[in-house]
Amino acid sequence: MENKKNINTNNTNINNNTAAKSKLPLALIGLALLATIAGGWWLLSSSKSQTAQSNTAKSNASNANAAKKPAVDETAALKIYENAPSGATPPNLQGSPTAAVTIEEFADFQCPTCATVHTKMKEIIAPYGNRIKFIYRSYPLIQIHKNAYEAAVAAEAAGLQGKYWQMQDQLFVNQPSWANSQNARQTFEGYASKIGLDMAKYQSDVVGLPAKQRVDADMRRGQSLKISGTPTIYINGKTVDFSQFDVQPMRQLIDAELQKAASGGGAATSQPQTNSVANQTQTINSANQTAPNVNAAKSGSNIKEGK
Repeated sequence: MENKKNINTNNTNINNNTAAKSKLPLALIGLALLATIAGGWWLLSSSKSQTAQSNTAKSNASNANAAKKPAVDETAALKIYENAPSGATPPNLQGSPTAAVTIEEFADFQCPTCATVHTKMKEIIAPYGNRIKFIYRSYPLIQIHKNAYEAAVAAEAAGLQGKYWQMQDQLFVNQPSWANSQNARQTFEGYASKIGLDMAKYQSDVVGLPAKQRVDADMRRGQSLKISGTPTIYINGKTVDFSQFDVQPMRQLIDAELQKAASGGGAATSQPQTNSVANQTQTINSANQTAPNVNAAKSGSNIKEGK
């Protein structure tokens, strides 16, 4: 009996040892797994922390650059504006040529957005009278608008008889009638007759150099300013964002410039020289004026109508 007990005891010990040995590898595997998980978590946390720090640093650098950039860009843009060719001289101007606030618009008679903005611009500038100087410049996008250049020339021919603004109204209001016409020039003659032009003179001027030279001069100015779409509007040399092309936002910008001038701040930049008063008969450019490279304009890229 005692021998049996010893045998049973030995068997129990063997079984216990065997169970303990079998559990040992599992424990080691568990510890290794926990170590792997802990290491992975640490690496992930460290990576996230470094990424966050990197993103924060980049964000701070970006914000710092953004804070510096507008001042540099605005200064450069004003310099380009001041040094650009003068355009048609005298310009097509409403208001006072000596006003402290200059609004300069570059537009295309065939551009639908320009036609919409034209109506708004009339409303915007109406209350200011001689407190502002509004200059309209033709910038026909001849790559995409086949009749835009001829329309600009027609307006200048009317301007040589002192009726630029009347022809401008006719062209914008009736834009859908001639935009895709195969004989837009004949349509323009109808507008010329309607506003009471001397038709013999108009027909001569519309094919002559002076009217075309004025359009070409405005195009040169626009090209120098790197205008890529119409309408483009400047107030005292600063480009107006397209989102502000409405009556109240534009008036707020104009009022701010008027207030600055009244407080002694003066205009933001020098303005194109003018020799005309509102609605006076335009004088023609010098016969020695050279035309811009129209073919180069036709091949230009990133030209847009509207914004």
